[in-house]
Amino acid sequence: MHLQRDSSSVLSDQPFNTRLEGLITTTEDGTILHFNNRAKELLALENTKDTIKIHEIITFYAVDDLSILPPTETPFFIALSEKQNQNEIILGRKEDEQFMWYQFTIHLIAEDNNKGLLISFIDVSKLVNKNRVLEDKQHQLQLLVASLNDLVFEVTDTGVFKNYWTNNPDLLFYTPEEFLNKSVTELFPPDLAVPAVQLIQNSLKLDRELKMDFQSNLKDHKDKWYRLQIKPIHRAQNRVALVISDITKQVESNEKSKFNEHKFNQAFHLSGLGISLTSLEGYCIESNNMLTKILGYTHEEMSTTKFTERTHPDDIHKDVELREKLVRGEIDAFTLQKRYLHKLGHFVWCSVTVAAVFDNANTAQFLIVQVQDISESKKNIEILKRQKIESDLVKIDLETKIRQLEEFANILAHDLKGPLSNIQMLIDEIKATNDEKIKTDFLDLLRISSNDLTQTLHDLGDILELRSNNSLVYETCNFLTVFKKVQQQFIAEIQQKNAIISIDFNVKDIYYPKIYLESILSNLMSNALRFTPSNRAPHIEIRTFAENDGILLTIKDNGLGINLPKYKSELFMFKKVFHRGFESRGLGLFLTRYQIESLGGKIDVQSELDEGSIFSIKFSTKNSPESVLEQQ
Repeated sequence: MHLQRDSSSVLSDQPFNTRLEGLITTTEDGTILHFNNRAKELLALENTKDTIKIHEIITFYAVDDLSILPPTETPFFIALSEKQNQNEIILGRKEDEQFMWYQFTIHLIAEDNNKGLLISFIDVSKLVNKNRVLEDKQHQLQLLVASLNDLVFEVTDTGVFKNYWTNNPDLLFYTPEEFLNKSVTELFPPDLAVPAVQLIQNSLKLDRELKMDFQSNLKDHKDKWYRLQIKPIHRAQNRVALVISDITKQVESNEKSKFNEHKFNQAFHLSGLGISLTSLEGYCIESNNMLTKILGYTHEEMSTTKFTERTHPDDIHKDVELREKLVRGEIDAFTLQKRYLHKLGHFVWCSVTVAAVFDNANTAQFLIVQVQDISESKKNIEILKRQKIESDLVKIDLETKIRQLEEFANILAHDLKGPLSNIQMLIDEIKATNDEKIKTDFLDLLRISSNDLTQTLHDLGDILELRSNNSLVYETCNFLTVFKKVQQQFIAEIQQKNAIISIDFNVKDIYYPKIYLESILSNLMSNALRFTPSNRAPHIEIRTFAENDGILLTIKDNGLGINLPKYKSELFMFKKVFHRGFESRGLGLFLTRYQIESLGGKIDVQSELDEGSIFSIKFSTKNSPESVLEQQ
C-alpha cells in the first residue's frame, strides 16, 4: 500500500467503493488521499485533484455539549500523535443547521516511514438524536421530580400499598418494609383509613381525581395537615396513584388570612372613618356605614355613581391626577382635603386618604379610600382665620387712631399754642403802651392771630366732625359716576389749563361711603390740577385695579412733583405745604389719609421733582357685601 493519490492504490478498487461505511485515507498532516462513494455521500466531499485536508473542509462537534473541536483535539490528530488507534468515536457535523452524527474507527497505517490514517465511519444520527431526546426527557423528569415535596404511592383498589416514591424519605409515615403490601386499614386509624379507601374506590368508579384534607394524629406528625389526592392509573387496572402533600403551612396561612380578613372586616365596618373600596374607574365597590352617614347616600347609590360626580368641581382635577399617579405606582398613597356633595345638596369638607391594592404582577386592582368629615374643623379654622383678620384689623385701626390722637395732640400743642401765645403777648403790649399808632399796629397783628386761630379751630372742627361721624353709610359706589360728579367741580380749571384726564376703571364698583370716596377723589384731583408748571398742560390718569384682598385706585399726574427725600415724613401731616406760591392750607392730604386709614385702607405716593406724582390708595373690602355674607 502506497500513501499516494493515484488510482492504482489498493484502496481505490471496487470493494473500497462498494463498502456500506464511509472510508477515507489521509496522510500524516490530514491531507485526504482517497475516499469512497459512501464517504463522499455522508460528508458531502467533492472530487478534486487539489490537495485538501480533512480539518479544512469539515468542522467536527462534540456530542456531549455540541462544542466545536479544534483540529488538535480531533481523534485523527490524537491517533497520529499518540500512535494509537481510536475506536468508536462519535463526532458530528452541521448540515443546514441540523447535526449529522457519525461513529468513527481510526487505524494507523504506515509505509516506507510515511504515516497515515485509515478512517471508517457510519451514520448514527437517528440513534444519537433519539438518545438525546430520551436524555432531555429524563432530565426534565428528574427536574420535575426534584421539585416535588410530595409522597407518591401506587395503591390497589382495596388500599394496599404496592410501590412508593419520595424525594425525601424522612417524610414517610413508616419505613418501606412496614407499609409495602399492607392495607391502609392496617396502618391508619379507622377515621382516616375508611374514608381513604372509599375515596380510592370512588376515584376508580368515576375515573376522575378526588381529594380530601386531614389532620394527622400520629405521634411524629401530630397536628400536621395533609392533602390526600387519588388519581386513577389508566394503564394499570384497579390501581391508583395516592399523593400525600403537606399542607400545614397552607392551612396556617389560610387561617391567618381568615383572621386578617375578620380583623379587616371589623375595622372596615366599625371604623370611625368612612371607608370604601373603589374600582379604578371610580365606582364604589363596597362602603361602610360611616361613609353613608357622612355623605347621606345608600350603599347602592354610591355603587352606581363615579366619585367625580360627588366631588366639588374645583377639587376633581387634583384628585384624579393623584389617583392616576397612584395607579401607575409613582406614589404609595396620598391625602388631600376635598369637598363631597352631600345627598341633601350641600358640600361636606373631608380629609381623604387613598391607597392602591396591587396583584402579584404589580398591577393595581382597586383603591382603598378613607374619608374623615372635617367640616366642623374647617369651619372652626375659617372662624379662627376670620377672627385673626378681624383682630389684626382692629389692631391696625387702634394703632391708626392712636397715631391720629397723637397727631391731634401735636396740632393742639403747636397750631393753637402759637396763636394763643401771640394773642396774649399782643394784649400785654397794648396794655403797656400809650402810643395810639403802636396800639393800632398791635391790634392789626392781634386780628391776624385771631383769624389764624379761628381758621385752625375751624379746621380742627372739620377733623373732629370726621372723628365723630359714626353714621357713615356704606353703599355700592360706581367709580365712573363719582368721577363725573367730582369732575364737574373742576370743569372751569380743567378747561382753563387744557387739562387731559384719562380714566380706566378695571374695577367698576366699590362698597364704600360715597361722601368719603368723593372727598378723596376731589382732594387728589385738586392737587393734580393745582400744582402744575405754567409751561405744560396737566395730564392726569385715574385707574382702578383688583389687587389681592382689596381694590387699588391710582391717580398719576405730570405736575411739579414732591421732594420725597426731604418731605416724605411730613407728607400727610396737618397744614404741611410743599410748594410756595400756590393757594393751599395744607389740609387736603391730611384729611384724605385720615379718611382712608380710618376705614382700614392705606395711601402711598411715588414722586420726583418736576416729573409728577402717583398716589396709590388701597381700599379695604372687609365691609363689602360679600365679606358681610361670609361672616354670617
